[in-house]
Amino acid sequence: MARRIQARRKQQEVVRPEWQRYLPLLLGLMLLAVFTIGTGLWLAAPGNLPLRTVRVQGDLQHVSTQDVHAAVLPHAQVGFMRIDIGAVREALEQLPWVHSVQVRRTWPDVLLVQLREQQVLARWADGGLVNPEGGLFQPVEPVVTDGLPVLRGPQGTSTMLTAHFIELQRAVAPLQLTINEVAMDERRAWKLALDNGMELMLGRNEHPARMDRFVRAWPRILGPRSATVARVDLRYTNGFAVQWRQPGRAGA
Repeated sequence: MARRIQARRKQQEVVRPEWQRYLPLLLGLMLLAVFTIGTGLWLAAPGNLPLRTVRVQGDLQHVSTQDVHAAVLPHAQVGFMRIDIGAVREALEQLPWVHSVQVRRTWPDVLLVQLREQQVLARWADGGLVNPEGGLFQPVEPVVTDGLPVLRGPQGTSTMLTAHFIELQRAVAPLQLTINEVAMDERRAWKLALDNGMELMLGRNEHPARMDRFVRAWPRILGPRSATVARVDLRYTNGFAVQWRQPGRAGA
């Protein structure tokens, strides 16, 4: 009789559903999921975890903290956890003097904004300013542009013009000369205006070689007579042509 009872017990144990063995684990996971979702919903509620502080960092001369707060405010109402960092960054990038921006949350209620302002390299002839990377930007308020070099060229060429301008200015700097204007026409022909009133015709090709020819000719040929030189045409294979100033127009 005892053997029959033991056999029945073993049979019941075998027939018992397998999932019942994992029931405590499943219940624990369900409770954890409910807790996680509930906590997430609580944190996402703007009233429970509001954004209290916008901290601005950077060497700022033209962008004010008021400008930054005004750009962030429309996105801050959803609270600390739900604020759209990408949308905030795009809004700040629309400010005229902002070159680049980084935005991140700092627990528990701070939004950290790191700004880099635009640096002015030159003035674009058709309007606006040029930064050292060749980017164009247009400040809202008037800006003093006296003394800035002018870059002039077809639309979409500011990056190329800026890179070439920096190289050309570096070439003439040892001669104590400064480029006042760089102009490229629709045919991609280049012309420079120097601060001593001299014009350099570089043409469409071989700009480094032609500028090097000018630099080498400066100490003995062009420099001593620079007050009487109006234009230097460097569009020749092995030399250059000089146009002299008319009498009475020296330095004009």
